[in-house]
Amino acid sequence: MVSCRSTLSYSGIPVNRIVILGGGFAGAYCAQALEKRVRGLSAEVLLVDRNNYFVFYPLLVEAGTGSLEPRHAVVSLRAFLKTASFVMAEVVGLDLSRRRVLCRGEREDPPREIPYEHLVLALGSVTRLPDVPGLERFGLEMKSLADAVHLRDLAIRRLEQADACEEPARRRALLQFVVVGANFTGVEVAGELQVFLRQACRHYRNVRREEIGITLVELSGRILSALDADLAAYAAQQMRRRGIILKMQSSLTSIQEDRVTLADGETLPAYTVIWCAGIRPHPLLRQLPFPTTPQGYLACERDLRVRGQESVWAIGDCASIPDPQGMPYPATAQHAVREGAHLAENLARSLSGRPLLPFDYTARGSLVPLGCRTGVAKVFGIKLSGFAAYFLWRSYYWLRMPGWSRKFRVALDWTADLLFTRDIVQLGVHRPVERSNS
Repeated sequence: MVSCRSTLSYSGIPVNRIVILGGGFAGAYCAQALEKRVRGLSAEVLLVDRNNYFVFYPLLVEAGTGSLEPRHAVVSLRAFLKTASFVMAEVVGLDLSRRRVLCRGEREDPPREIPYEHLVLALGSVTRLPDVPGLERFGLEMKSLADAVHLRDLAIRRLEQADACEEPARRRALLQFVVVGANFTGVEVAGELQVFLRQACRHYRNVRREEIGITLVELSGRILSALDADLAAYAAQQMRRRGIILKMQSSLTSIQEDRVTLADGETLPAYTVIWCAGIRPHPLLRQLPFPTTPQGYLACERDLRVRGQESVWAIGDCASIPDPQGMPYPATAQHAVREGAHLAENLARSLSGRPLLPFDYTARGSLVPLGCRTGVAKVFGIKLSGFAAYFLWRSYYWLRMPGWSRKFRVALDWTADLLFTRDIVQLGVHRPVERSNS
């Protein structure tokens, strides 16, 4: 097995090379679990991703709104892996007949080949951007660390613009923020963004707290549709009590620079729109010769193999994995981690000639922070709300954070956020002009 710090040669194929495409939760935890599972099986594990880190998504919003240092929400893949190999490159295609992955390190580089015996597709997903006029130009995403930091910088810029603006109508639009999608991410963005803005406005003489508005737009009839109705109702009550406007059974039909238009024709003045309404498959999947669902996700068997394939597997957001009732498992970090660990077990079984196991997993619960140190949770059937749920959310993800040094840094960040006010300063890091999912 080649160390992840070693230089790899692709002139020949080693015995039982397992290549994992995608270093998110599913791919990274699969590679880490394989380090233990394939010992003594003459196998090599190679992880390929265009970044040498993965984002710890449960802490992404906090990293953007300032309660956590952004660098503490990312995990180095080379430090995360001990014996597995890693190559930073972007996948551009597959040669199934020759069992080769085609990738390149830089755009101008010619594609190079990586041979494999078993291939794991853990490509993740991208934000679903429907054909809403103005969305591509004016909408913000919340899928990467760059997105989170960009939102923070833009929010501060809006405060600066409002502080210097003398036109009442424009001031109001500058201080209005519209979040689309009342799923876990959208609810957390709305709650944490309001806390950040209300704390930040103390530094601006011409910006009053009551002028700042957050509107959460959701197509369905309630927020947090994945949670029990009573917990979702509590969350909605808390958000309304704090002044967050909830627009249920509604959507946006157009986005302009200074306003948005709802499906019922209502126009809201707002310069900032954050789009959190769902995900779609990674664009690369359209180029691969594998069966997909009507939504475009890889169709998988219950043992995590891609349907009709013996040595190609799929996990994480890009895969549609049926549960015992035939329904697909949800695309969450909790499921991605468990799928990665289960696939490592099945790969070890495949290499040693043992029967494969179906993936059966029941979620332990759901945790959603609402801002203002409140949250809602359902864990092992027990429902919690308020500070208890918020404390449980932080405790659980603190324990899940890889490495004690990172745990220590995160704990220091949270302690500092509890004792001191946040720094209201732009970080000067913005998204590139070209969208990541183009």
